[in-house]
Amino acid sequence: MTRTPTPNPRKQIRKWVSSEPVQTWLAPLATWFALMVLALLLGAWYAQSLSPTPKQATWMDWSMVMVVVLISTVLCLAIWRLLRINRKELRHIHRLSQFNALLAQINQTIAQTPDETRLLQRSCDLAVELAHLKLAWIGKPDSEGTIQFLASAGEQKYLDGIFISTREDLPEGRGPTGQCWRVKLPVFGSSKEDVDRLAPWSGPSKRFGLRSCAALPIYRNTQPWAVLAVYHEENGVFETDLQEILEELARDVGYGLDYIDLLSRERAAVAMNESLLNNTTAGMALVSYPDRVIVKANQRLADLWGYSRASDFVGQSIQTLLGDNHVIRKKTGALYQTVLTQGQAEARDVPYQRADGTTIYMDLTAGRIDRDMADRIIMTWTVVDVTERHQLAKNWIRQALADPLTELANRRALDDEMEHAIARAHRHHSTLVVCMLDLDGFKEINDIYGHETGDQVLKATARRLEKIMRKSDFIARIGGDEFVLLIEGETSPPELEMIFGAIESVISEPIILSNHATVTLGVSMGVCLYPSAEVAGSDTLLRYADRALYESKAHKSDRLRYWVQHGEAVPRRSNTHQLLLKQGGVEVFYQPILDTRHKKIVAIEALARLRSSDSHIIYPKEFLPQITADDTTDLSRLVLTQALADLKVLDDKGWFLDVSFNLSPQSFATHCVSWLSDVIERSGIDPSRITAEILESDDFLERDSALVALHAIRKIGIRLALDDVGSAYSSLLRLKELPVDKVKLDQGFVRTLEKYPQDLHFVRAIQDLATELKVDLVVEGVETEDVLDAMLTMGVQYLQGHVISQPLPLRALEDFLAHFELSPVELPTTLFGFYASTMVSHGTRKKMIMINPAELNLETLPDGRRCREHEIMRRFGYGDESDLVRSHNLYHQALGAVIDLDMRSRSDSDWEAMEEAFSSFTQSILVEWGSEPHNHKPKIA
Repeated sequence: MTRTPTPNPRKQIRKWVSSEPVQTWLAPLATWFALMVLALLLGAWYAQSLSPTPKQATWMDWSMVMVVVLISTVLCLAIWRLLRINRKELRHIHRLSQFNALLAQINQTIAQTPDETRLLQRSCDLAVELAHLKLAWIGKPDSEGTIQFLASAGEQKYLDGIFISTREDLPEGRGPTGQCWRVKLPVFGSSKEDVDRLAPWSGPSKRFGLRSCAALPIYRNTQPWAVLAVYHEENGVFETDLQEILEELARDVGYGLDYIDLLSRERAAVAMNESLLNNTTAGMALVSYPDRVIVKANQRLADLWGYSRASDFVGQSIQTLLGDNHVIRKKTGALYQTVLTQGQAEARDVPYQRADGTTIYMDLTAGRIDRDMADRIIMTWTVVDVTERHQLAKNWIRQALADPLTELANRRALDDEMEHAIARAHRHHSTLVVCMLDLDGFKEINDIYGHETGDQVLKATARRLEKIMRKSDFIARIGGDEFVLLIEGETSPPELEMIFGAIESVISEPIILSNHATVTLGVSMGVCLYPSAEVAGSDTLLRYADRALYESKAHKSDRLRYWVQHGEAVPRRSNTHQLLLKQGGVEVFYQPILDTRHKKIVAIEALARLRSSDSHIIYPKEFLPQITADDTTDLSRLVLTQALADLKVLDDKGWFLDVSFNLSPQSFATHCVSWLSDVIERSGIDPSRITAEILESDDFLERDSALVALHAIRKIGIRLALDDVGSAYSSLLRLKELPVDKVKLDQGFVRTLEKYPQDLHFVRAIQDLATELKVDLVVEGVETEDVLDAMLTMGVQYLQGHVISQPLPLRALEDFLAHFELSPVELPTTLFGFYASTMVSHGTRKKMIMINPAELNLETLPDGRRCREHEIMRRFGYGDESDLVRSHNLYHQALGAVIDLDMRSRSDSDWEAMEEAFSSFTQSILVEWGSEPHNHKPKIA
């Protein structure tokens, strides 16, 4: 058990009396008291001397005594003030000398202490020892901003358990230390002036007598690193000059840390250099100048140059060792002068023949050190073996410019070579022939045998091309099975034909594969010549050669040769279909066009057929791809000529019909108008009865030139129709600009209506579009009774298709016209027609609801029994209890709800309910339609 010592009052009083504050006031007070006593004694004596007896002293005598006392008091106070100022000045000078001594000692410590921990601790020790500070510490904030103490001296128990932070959001972070760290500036304070800021530490500060404090940032490598904090027992002790000394002290500590870091880096560098010199993979040597003699070298250089020891060549001249190779002289010739003027130089990829005869490639780096005792300039040479890099670079360049499969030049190398080839052709006024060729049948070989076999074929083709082409020619593979040949020089057409013949011959030779299978290829090629008026550069040359290649491949079946020159027509041989066309094998069939409003045939479409020698009929889908644009123009002329002649026959028999014929946009040209005018004039037929149908699927209609051609045809007086609308969308965007009189819906689209009944919406949209544009709509491809019923129910005026009549020769057409009759029936006649009818009615009702619902009968619309569709269902045999009729009634109820709400405010939910009810109704129609047998026979009436 520890005994608590009993306080000694006598010692406590002695300690209090000897304290500095008490001593400061006690000395002048005692002096003043002594002077007062002396003044009173002198005054009494003076008064006594003036009067023989005390009783005779007057008030003036005592006044004189009081004056003397006051003068003595003032004199005492003045003397005390002078003594106090002098003492304070002496104390300040003494403290300043202490701090200066501390600064000097700190600087001496920095110079002698290479260790960080010793420097920090010694700095704190000296601060307490020489500057008589109560406490000094150096701390560094951690990742959370809490100060961690690195060194301390003096009242260190003050730091036990104390918490100091740099975070401004904590009270412990708002003190001098936290503020110093945040603002990166010194902060000074005292317990008297900074009560709030020092509040978290007020208790320990009083206990340890810490009344003034200073916090100063310590910088390390230009960045704040730690905080130096010092404490004194007096308030306001850190005046301006002491603040400056403390700031300099903190800076000096930072310089000391930087010096320690510098020493550490130097030691690491020295250690690294020693390690590098002993273990480096580079050869190193000291070379004297101007004699260029090797003074010293390491073993690695001996290994690089093929010597067993460095002493074998030390003392020899560099020139002797490197030899007289002109490449070496070129790379090292200016090395010495560059080192002398710039201090260092390098030479890369210097070849060197080793002592064993092998060649390596070196990177040489030279630098100047200083002069030796013989006044020679000493240079360091560093030699690195870069043979592997040199070979890799060569391989990379070769790979970058070569096709990895065939080892021919690639597209990048081709681009470079073409620029040079064009420049040579321009300079020598010669011809450059660019050939782009493609292997016919290569895809099939790839698909059948696999990509590995395809690679074998490409390699074999590359070797064969290299074998037959001249050394001055250039061969490149630009991808897939496409190759490019550049043929330079004064090459005449016969010479080119010989070269091209050799190319075809060598590529067409059978190729024996690794599996012993044999494959045979064909070839197509496009050719472009330079110089040419159209060619501006290498890109244009390749583009034109590629275009010519495309033309060659497009006519593989009828071309006379495998290559096509840009700007020239493809030389072609006539195929069977062309021969039939030229030999009069064209026959014209006619398909009637029904006017549903007048219930009669009003027009016919003239359709071309070819009849073979065995009387077999050949249809357009078979022969059109096999004939040229010129052939197509000839065909149109023949069909129109025959059709107009047959039209006169029909006129003579009382059938006055219009006629339409197909005119391909590919045959549009200036002379097209000429032959059209000539044929029509010779026929004597009114041009207004003739319609030229232009295919909508051709991109010709997207060109501005189409308008010019169409207007020229219109001036003749004939009508224009846009055929196969729906096979492409582009013409719909330009339909309002095209001078057409009618549009024909694509028959391929119409034929699928029974499979996709919802497409009737598209038919309805085209019908509305034609009405708005004031052009006639002809729906072709009507081939079943169901589709016919749908079209009649929808009110399409002009129909064409097999259900009306298939294309017929003239005599069969006459027989059809003689017996044709469209029986009057109540529409619709089929459930498919009923589906079309409900779709049209629903669309009309929706428009009325959105535009002017007041026009609708609000009393009858919600009642499905009062709708015409109800009567149609009864006619088809559906009673009120059938699912079809019920769904129809629900649809009308939903219509009534929408109408009732629309008069007040439209509800999206009721509108959606109406659409769902209609969808359910139409789906019921389609279910019923799908359950009954359909009449697909192509006939009418």
